[in-house]
Amino acid sequence: MAQWKEQLKIIAETINKVIANDRFPEKIEPAVLRQAVRAYPMLGGKRLRPALVMWACGLFGGKPETVLPAAAAVEIYHNWTLVHDDIIDCDDFRRGTPTTHISIAASAETEYGATGKTASKFGTDFAILAGDLQQSWSVDMLCKLQDNGYCAGTVLYLIRKMQEELGIDLISGEACDVAFEIRKDEIPEHEVRKMISGKTGALFSYCVQTGAILAKPELDFEHPDVKAIAEFAECLALAFQLRDDWLGIFGEAEKFGKPIGSDFQEGKPTLLYLAAIKNGSAEQQQKLRSLLRLEEYTPEIVEEIRALLRETGAEQIILDEIDSCSKRAVKLLSRFEKNAYRDYLEELTGALTGRNV
Repeated sequence: MAQWKEQLKIIAETINKVIANDRFPEKIEPAVLRQAVRAYPMLGGKRLRPALVMWACGLFGGKPETVLPAAAAVEIYHNWTLVHDDIIDCDDFRRGTPTTHISIAASAETEYGATGKTASKFGTDFAILAGDLQQSWSVDMLCKLQDNGYCAGTVLYLIRKMQEELGIDLISGEACDVAFEIRKDEIPEHEVRKMISGKTGALFSYCVQTGAILAKPELDFEHPDVKAIAEFAECLALAFQLRDDWLGIFGEAEKFGKPIGSDFQEGKPTLLYLAAIKNGSAEQQQKLRSLLRLEEYTPEIVEEIRALLRETGAEQIILDEIDSCSKRAVKLLSRFEKNAYRDYLEELTGALTGRNV
């Protein structure tokens, strides 16, 4: 196993323990809500965002073990966005288990005897509340940095950045993504890029900026080195999303974890699709538009979409940009002194941008 994978596994196990042992959820009532607040953060996962916090801290010369509360905080923060996102997307499953609103709706019958629309509304209402509490939990977890010796001023600075910058950017990105689905116009490429920057890039950037500040509290988010590591995270996030879009058409359903063609079915203006529209002939553009929002995507239809994306050059354009983003991310890391944490971040970049799952 590659060294970065071993380190990521250790981080995942450590974060699992930090979250499981934290007492914040204990006073939440009723029990069904308390269980829902714990559910997603305890599902596990790769814990990429905590790793970004800890490895950025190490990159800047800090001690990663001292920033565990911040690493756990960004993971919990990420999870409240997933809870709300699943409601918006009407998703029934996440990581192979029922989504929060579906799980709570099922509990409504056993706990309160509610069924049908009443149970469904209860599930949605309580899932919204669970997400709200998870956001509060993430702030509370940041406050625990003081237990590790960080001054109140540094902690307050990170909380303020989380609330006034991360929260606004991330939720605005989600809102734009939701609005895209009902807009009748062709969504401009620059708007899609801005959406990705908010919905995916904002949290990646906050993670590495937080790690840097905790390593060197005399810095702030405007310091050139902190801006450089934030740009690294933006490049990583864009490449990650572009790879996700590519896998959504050219990947294997068994490995990818969701149906191939789902972006077309939902009518999402991915950069892959927009590149095909921009570079395709009038006939190819018309055909691509006709393949949006179909009820079913058979292997034959998927192959037709793949052929169009290749013929228009869109696939190669996106693959080239993934490669360019990856190289830019590694170049940004090169300004920092080489150490194990820089190696981990470089290896993570290659793995995320070249993944097949």
